[in-house]
Amino acid sequence: MRFATAAACAIPAILALATAAQAQEGFGYPSCIASTLPGARAQSRLVPPEAKGPPAAQLRAVVARTVTWNPGRTIKVCFHAGTPKAQERVMRIAREWQQHANVVLDFEEGGSPRKCKGDNQEDIKITFVNGKGWWSTIGTRSRTKDPSMNLQFFGVDQPMYTNGKPAPEAAMRTIILHEFGHALGLLHEHQSPNANCEAEIDWEAAYKVGAQMGWDKAQVDRNFRQFVNSTELNATAVDRKSIMHYSLAPVLFKRGKESPCWVAENPDLSERDRQFIASIYPKGDETIVVSGIPPTTATRGVAKAKAAGKEREALARRYEGLLKEAGVAADKARELGAEFRKTLAGR
Repeated sequence: MRFATAAACAIPAILALATAAQAQEGFGYPSCIASTLPGARAQSRLVPPEAKGPPAAQLRAVVARTVTWNPGRTIKVCFHAGTPKAQERVMRIAREWQQHANVVLDFEEGGSPRKCKGDNQEDIKITFVNGKGWWSTIGTRSRTKDPSMNLQFFGVDQPMYTNGKPAPEAAMRTIILHEFGHALGLLHEHQSPNANCEAEIDWEAAYKVGAQMGWDKAQVDRNFRQFVNSTELNATAVDRKSIMHYSLAPVLFKRGKESPCWVAENPDLSERDRQFIASIYPKGDETIVVSGIPPTTATRGVAKAKAAGKEREALARRYEGLLKEAGVAADKARELGAEFRKTLAGR
């Protein structure tokens, strides 16, 4: 099944989960700790805890609309650190998404890689802090985080594993593509409600291996637990070849390699990754399927700014109405409505 938010998110994967000792031997493991998509597990400020009942689930669906960038947008990316060669590697690989998505990843300023100014004016802010994993904030949430992406130990000309072996270009490419998938709003394919991987995982083994890597149970859950199937997720066919599908060690599955959730490492964007990101960020006057909230599916032309403005306002009014239906006080509903409008305007 292709798994996405109602407006946008697909989901892909990366390196095999292994023990810390295996990781030192050059085996990959996922240190991809992406910020939770609003409505997937944790509640964001836009989904207040006092919201109750079915309207609360619909609220999460509406809020999920805010994590994808507007089609055609120029997304400013900057670096906090890294050698020129390391920065060039990130730029070259990340731009592969542009071949399929109608967005521009703008890495340069004055002909050189853009340096982060520290004033949070850029959209995606990259750092290379070793020991802090590979991770990215989801979609437009990157605008409020600094840094918003970490690519541990990739900030040098030749990154090395702790065993002294050089990190292969293919492995670095897989990770960079995966993290920029998150930055464009994509989630993990193996966490799709239709992937059924939660039932396949040996959770005792997963927590044990996670502990060896320094992960608590919450981190393991955040990266592997199945998302709740709700109106915020458009779950179609699971793509086991997606760049967003973790390649987990067989030991983590009750049936080992016999599990349908065990996949070999995916080193490239799959065909469905390419098709799906193109449907999220269409080119020209193509239309995009957007949230089924209200229930009827709507489409819009990306070039029609006026129509887009009306759509945003309709979504904001729907959001405020759901807040009230969910039992949120009128004053707070107005306050959150104003915040929601600002978030939509910044997409």
